[in-house]
Amino acid sequence: MGKTKRVPRAHAGRQPIWESLKWFQGRTLFCVVLVVAGLIYSQFDFWRQPALGDRANWDYFAQVISRGGVPYRDVVNIKSPLAAYIGAAAILITQPIGLRDILAIRIAYLLLAALTAGITFLLALEYSDNVRLALLAGTAMLTFDAFARFNSSGVQPKTAMIVFGLLSLWATLKDRAFVAGLFGMLSALSWQPGLLFAGVAGLAASRYLTSWRDRQALKVIAGAALPLAIMLAYFWMSGALKDFYLWNLNYTTMIYAPRESRPLGDFFSHLKDMISRPYRNASWLFYLAIAGLVLALWQHLHRKSDRKVWYEAAPRHAVIIAGLVYFAFCMIDFQGPVDLIPLLPFVAFFSALAMDYATGKLVHLTTLVGLKASPAAVAQLVTAILIGTMLYQSATTALQFEHGFPLLKDQDTVIVEILAQLQPGDKVFTHGVPEVLVLGKLTNASKYFLLDRGKDAYLDVVEPGGFAGWLERLKAERPRIIALGRFEEMEHERDFRAWAAADYVPRANRVLTYYVRKDDGR
Repeated sequence: MGKTKRVPRAHAGRQPIWESLKWFQGRTLFCVVLVVAGLIYSQFDFWRQPALGDRANWDYFAQVISRGGVPYRDVVNIKSPLAAYIGAAAILITQPIGLRDILAIRIAYLLLAALTAGITFLLALEYSDNVRLALLAGTAMLTFDAFARFNSSGVQPKTAMIVFGLLSLWATLKDRAFVAGLFGMLSALSWQPGLLFAGVAGLAASRYLTSWRDRQALKVIAGAALPLAIMLAYFWMSGALKDFYLWNLNYTTMIYAPRESRPLGDFFSHLKDMISRPYRNASWLFYLAIAGLVLALWQHLHRKSDRKVWYEAAPRHAVIIAGLVYFAFCMIDFQGPVDLIPLLPFVAFFSALAMDYATGKLVHLTTLVGLKASPAAVAQLVTAILIGTMLYQSATTALQFEHGFPLLKDQDTVIVEILAQLQPGDKVFTHGVPEVLVLGKLTNASKYFLLDRGKDAYLDVVEPGGFAGWLERLKAERPRIIALGRFEEMEHERDFRAWAAADYVPRANRVLTYYVRKDDGR
C-alpha cells in the first residue's frame, strides 16, 4: 500500500518564509522543541518536590521492581505496569553514578514530558505538512504548567501512555502498521485506556474494516500482540499471571469502573473546574481547541469525494478519532486533573489548527484591504507573536513556581527519625502513606499498600479468609512501625484504626503521623 496522499496545506503559496524552513523539518525542529520543553519543565523544582499521593505509590512500585520484585505478585497496583518499569529502569541505569532513585525517576519522566511536546510537533507536522501549525502545536504543549508539575514528582503512567499513543498515531500516518500496533499496545501496557490507540491503528490500517488483502491490519495485530505476549509469558513464568488478571482486569472492570463512573452533567461541571483551576494558565487553549476540532471535522466532511478517497484518508482521521475516543472515556471515568494528561496533545493540536486557520484568514484580509506588507511577512509576524506569547507565559510560570510545605527535605527529616527506630529484622507497614517506603527505601510488610476504592472488600475474593484473614496475618508480622492514611471509600477503616489504637502509640508531626508498636520494650 502506498503512502496516504497528503491534503494540500492551507494557504499554500502565502508563506514562502516558513516554506524555506522545509529543510529544518523532522529531526532538527523536533530537537529544538525537545530542548526548549526540557529547559522549561526542569524549572519546576523536581529536586525539591515532596513524594506524595499516587506519584509516591508509583515510585514504590518502581522501587520494588528495581529490587527484583514482580508486579501483582510482590506489589499490587491496579494499572498496567509499564510506567513503573520505566521508573525502575531509570533507577537501575543511574545507580552506578549514585543518583538518588526518586530523582532518577523524576528526570526520566520530565524527559518523557518533553518528549510528549516533541512528538506532538512531529504528529502535527505529519498530519498537516505545515511547519507553522506544527510549531504552534508543540509550543502549545508547553503552556500546560500542570503537566510539568505532575511529571516533576514521580512516575506518571498517563504520560507514558500518551507518549506511546502519539508514537502509534505517528506510525499510522507513516503507514507503518506493525510499529503502530506495537506502540499502541505499549500505550495500553502503561495504562489500560491506551488500548484505544491500537484500535484506531487497526481501523486506519484496514481502511475502516474494508481492506484486508494488503495485510496491513494483520500487521497492526501482530505488532500489538508482541509486547502483550512477552508480558503475559513473563507473568506466567513468575507466577504472577493470576494476580495480574485479578487486579488489572477483573477488579478494574467489575469493581472500579462501576464505582467511579459519574453522571454526564457532573462530568462537564468537573471538567470546567479542572480547566479553570489546575489548567487555568492554559484554559484558553481548551476552548480554542473546540473550534479547531470543528474545523478539522469540517475539512474532512465537507469534501465531495468517493468512498475510496474517504477510506484512504483513514490514517489522518485516526488523529481525530483517538482524541474523541479518549474524551468519551473521560466522560465515563474522570477523577482529577491528571486524567486530562492524554487529552493535552490533542488540545494543543486542535488549538494550533484553529490558530493557523485564523492566521491564514488574517493574511487573506490583508490582501483584501491592500496592505503593502507581503502575506508571507504577515503570516510570519502573527505566528511569531503567538509562539513568543506562549513561550513567555510558559517560562514565566515555570520561573515563578513555588511548592508549599512540606518539601522533600522536610520529609527526609521525618524519615531519618523513623529509620533510627528500626533495627535489623523490623518490619514496616504503610497504607496510603507510601512516602515512608519510598524515601526510607523500605519494603512494605504486605504487597497491598493502598486498599481504597473498594480494594479492601475485594480481598474477600483474592485472599484466603478474605480481608479478616489477611489482616490477622498482617498483625502476626508485628510491624514495628505503621503509617495509615487515604481511607476513602473503604469498608474496613475501623479495623485499621482499632489495630493502631490497641497495639501502637502515635507519633505526630507537621509532615505525617506514624505509629510505633507499644510492647517492643525499646
